[in-house]
Amino acid sequence: MNDDLDFDETAYLTNNQDVRLAVQRGIFASGREHYVRYGRAEGRKGRPLVARAPLDAEAFDEGTYLWLHPDVRAAVAAGQWASGWEHYQKAGWESGMRIAGLQQATSHALRDYTKLVRDLIEQYPHDYPLAMARAVGSLSLAGYHEAGDHQIAVLKLAGLQNGQAVYDLACGSGRTAAALQRHGWTGNYRGADLVKELVDYARVQCPTFDFFVHRDYSLRAPDASLDMVYAWSLFTHLQLEEIYLYAQDAHRVLKPGGIFAFSVLTLDAAAHRDLLITRANAFKSGAPMPHLDFFVSRSMIEILMTDMLGFTLQDWIDADDPRATGSVGFGQAVAIYRK
Repeated sequence: MNDDLDFDETAYLTNNQDVRLAVQRGIFASGREHYVRYGRAEGRKGRPLVARAPLDAEAFDEGTYLWLHPDVRAAVAAGQWASGWEHYQKAGWESGMRIAGLQQATSHALRDYTKLVRDLIEQYPHDYPLAMARAVGSLSLAGYHEAGDHQIAVLKLAGLQNGQAVYDLACGSGRTAAALQRHGWTGNYRGADLVKELVDYARVQCPTFDFFVHRDYSLRAPDASLDMVYAWSLFTHLQLEEIYLYAQDAHRVLKPGGIFAFSVLTLDAAAHRDLLITRANAFKSGAPMPHLDFFVSRSMIEILMTDMLGFTLQDWIDADDPRATGSVGFGQAVAIYRK
């Protein structure tokens, strides 16, 4: 190995804060000295931490890569590259270009839900629809359909109409999309999710709708192009910083007057308090958690959405308020904001 080619002093000190402190204290003359004496043998990287090209094209998310890199998208459209995958193999990875905003090594949501979905597929080898239902929290196919119907009721309350352009953020296995189809809704639908298996199943259920894998804290849509964005059981499993990024981009893609509806877990609901206690006991005992559950307050969401992002509150429906569905509570609090 050629150390001159394979070592970057700035990157090494940035990636190894203990070494940076040691250099500041005079223990080592430079990061290179530490790398040559110890770091290389310890497996520390002497270059910037960039993603290596995936082993095969199936592991590469073409759509997200082109969305993240408009210059590559334009070059592919002009015929300079056959695909984003070709560009990434031959040029992108060497220059450290992102494959996606979310990657399994660092994204808790992508890691946890990929595992959850694949475990369910293995658990129900002869009942794929049930595996897909359970992947989005429904215990049965009947419950899957009922939950979809409840989601449509909330969307109608929020202002859903035929002919609108809607974006299903974290579409899962197509539970809401299938319900839209059953209810005869017509319009421009786009559905995005992190997990390929879920998107593939949604496409089978609703072949006329547009589904795609998108692994970034963004919505794959032009500015001011959508009438409605909705997200069920997404912000319930993300950290606040992640919620902010998605909500910020939802504001970008919505038309003036457009609607952003989403669900959250709050401690106002007794069932959510019970869930928190269950998780706390699991933490105490060291039991593994399948995914993150995140609890917020209404005031926290209102500050984030109105004061920080410029939305206007249209409606707030508590988790047990039957107004959400017309018969029973939605199970999670529902926030409806207008741009």
